[in-house]
Amino acid sequence: MKPGVEDKQKSEARPSALELAVMAADVTADLRWVLDKLPDGVLFMDREWRITYANETGRAISRLKPEELNGPTHWELFPAAIGTEQEQRYRRVMEQRVMEELEFFYPPFQIWVHLRAVPISSGIAVIFSDVTELHQAQDEAVKLTTELQQVFEATSDGVAVLNREWRYTYLNRRAKEILEGDGRKLLDQSLWNMFPETIYDGSPFVENFYRTMNDRVATTFEAYYPEPFCRWFRLEAQPSLDGLVLFFRDITRSKQYEAELLAEKAETERQKAELEAVYRTAPVGLALFDAKEFRYLRVNDRQSEVVGIRPEELLGMRIEDVVMAPAVPNLFRERVAKGEAIRDMLYETELRTRPGEVRSFNVNYSPILDEAGEVRAISAAVLEVTQLRKAERALVQSEKLAAVGRLASSISHEINNPLEAITNLLYLAQGVDRLPEEARSYLSLAQDELARVSQIATQTLRFHRQANKPSRVTAAQLVDAVLNLFAGRLLNSGIHVEAGYGTAVSILCFENDIRQVLNNLISNAMDAMRTGGRLFVRAHDAVNSETGEAGVKIIVADTGTGMSSCTQRRLFEPFFTTKELNGNGLGLWISRQIVERHCGRLTFRSAQGTLLHGTVFALFLPCESSELQA
Repeated sequence: MKPGVEDKQKSEARPSALELAVMAADVTADLRWVLDKLPDGVLFMDREWRITYANETGRAISRLKPEELNGPTHWELFPAAIGTEQEQRYRRVMEQRVMEELEFFYPPFQIWVHLRAVPISSGIAVIFSDVTELHQAQDEAVKLTTELQQVFEATSDGVAVLNREWRYTYLNRRAKEILEGDGRKLLDQSLWNMFPETIYDGSPFVENFYRTMNDRVATTFEAYYPEPFCRWFRLEAQPSLDGLVLFFRDITRSKQYEAELLAEKAETERQKAELEAVYRTAPVGLALFDAKEFRYLRVNDRQSEVVGIRPEELLGMRIEDVVMAPAVPNLFRERVAKGEAIRDMLYETELRTRPGEVRSFNVNYSPILDEAGEVRAISAAVLEVTQLRKAERALVQSEKLAAVGRLASSISHEINNPLEAITNLLYLAQGVDRLPEEARSYLSLAQDELARVSQIATQTLRFHRQANKPSRVTAAQLVDAVLNLFAGRLLNSGIHVEAGYGTAVSILCFENDIRQVLNNLISNAMDAMRTGGRLFVRAHDAVNSETGEAGVKIIVADTGTGMSSCTQRRLFEPFFTTKELNGNGLGLWISRQIVERHCGRLTFRSAQGTLLHGTVFALFLPCESSELQA
């Protein structure tokens, strides 16, 4: 087998002290002792290639036995060396009297040997050592380097090595793809010369690279590289023996994805906030209950307002703690618990916060299922329909009243002709000769009462008729028509009427609508004086203090019982009434709507004192209403 040889010949090198000593003299006893203690092997060969001396290290390395000294030649002891570089070098030293140095692998012993051969007077001397471990270490280093390079070539990260002069000494495949994509060549080039775009005040490249290079501290950072790359990189700089190693990867897509995620998260949060705002401010009561005991888990503001309990207090309460009657009968609970939705369930109940007041609700229950399909919670949408139910009842009553009104109008129209005939007959009867005076007075009285009946019929007919356009009318005409309708009731109730009109200005209005308002005010005043009293009606010129408009103010005052503060607060609410079954609670609410349509104002004050009691309503109407004219 031909040994591998690394030539380290130094023919002109100066010999060492040991080599000089070997060349100067034969081995004496003292020198033999010294040579035996050396870590290197030493052996002498005479000119016939017999080994005349070998120290202890030399015998160990070359496997020489003492009896082999001064016996067989070197070539007989080590036949594998014949024909090798080792033989050539030995013969050159022997013949040309020069020094030779070499390293070679000796197969029989499986070792690497490093030696120097020098000429001596008797032949040659060889100083040698076993460098197998060193070679193995070098082989391992080469193998490791090769493997690392293979790893670096295969990795998706860019890897670059810079020496202390900031010059590139190594680039892996990915680094070349990223950094040399525009055709530049970076090996042995300066980082700062090749990439001047990284040099600026506060540059993370300069700060971190210099910290790693000078302070020998590993740094990791992210930075955006402008032209020509226009990319984001994540870089890690590690100090090395001769400079630093850079690991970097392109994270532009990750940055874009991160930005998209942030934008998506912001949009999600915005939508969540919008949904939360919609949920919280929805005009419909919304609530979330647990599926077992129907306890409130979540509630919006409207639901809290409906039941009259703050949201934080409602949480954890059972629905039975809020309403008097069961909100969800057992039958419905079983259906919802099984995952069935309940739609448009209508029920009436009293709230514990407002006992005695019946409220109507339309409720929808929807089960919320978990991943296993089990009912986890129950969502409820609650719409209060109390006003709607009252409106429905009021509509029925209104239809009845409308029918009665139409009948009264028809009767008023039909009796006008008979009344006129009777009036004429009474007139003729009064002209009969020899009629007793007492009979004549009775006929005159009958004729007056008949005229009053005719006037009532006429006023009733005018009340029922609907006008399409506003007309001009004075306050006296409006009030007197209503008082005439209530003349009989006023007389029988013991109520004394005092009417006075300090203005003759005409008002542009829908006459029948304003009569309806006055009818409500006077009727309510009469209801407040069950045992009699005084009804004051006044009218005078006035000016709207807010707009400066000229108009007429009509005052309706009574000496009745007055109203409590609670009643006054709710006076204009629809369906609020103190008359129980005799009222629908719409009179004053409708009256205010009519007045506002005429751009007027309806105000009041009331007292329940012992000496001072009663209610005063003030109705202001402008002489000219721009909305009515339009």
